[in-house]
Amino acid sequence: MKSMMKLLVAGVFIAGFGLGWAVRGEETVVSAQNNEPFMMQRLYTGADGLSHVEQIELNAQTLLEEVTGAVVRVSQPGSFSDWHVGPTRRYIINLTGGGQLEVADGKVDLPPGSVEYIDDLTGKGHTTANVGQEPRVSIHLQFADQRQIIGPIGQ
Repeated sequence: MKSMMKLLVAGVFIAGFGLGWAVRGEETVVSAQNNEPFMMQRLYTGADGLSHVEQIELNAQTLLEEVTGAVVRVSQPGSFSDWHVGPTRRYIINLTGGGQLEVADGKVDLPPGSVEYIDDLTGKGHTTANVGQEPRVSIHLQFADQRQIIGPIGQ
């Protein structure tokens, strides 16, 4: 049973990245041709108790997290979640629709194909809005390790 869950989670993760990159289409091809790294956005709680965003390269050496579960979420156009912290540490892979976060530093767009690393489990948190004209479909992959990392990675 445990190996089936691992296989299922791995399949969802791979399918999510594949669908996300397919949705981004030509932009991803240009990025790959220019040898630009694929970046994800990490939401974290700073020492000031506010949520911030940093760009992290997503590659085989970046962050290896054991995933314990996967959930597909659909947010309707115009939906909005007021200030909240992440319920758990997780990756969010955006497949369709247009999302937007607000953190202490301002607004952050979540286009199809983007990946977020949610690590702001304390403090004021962030808002989340579906700003697109279509439902926002995303895959949430929860980490086994729920120990929050305060501040930017590597500092």
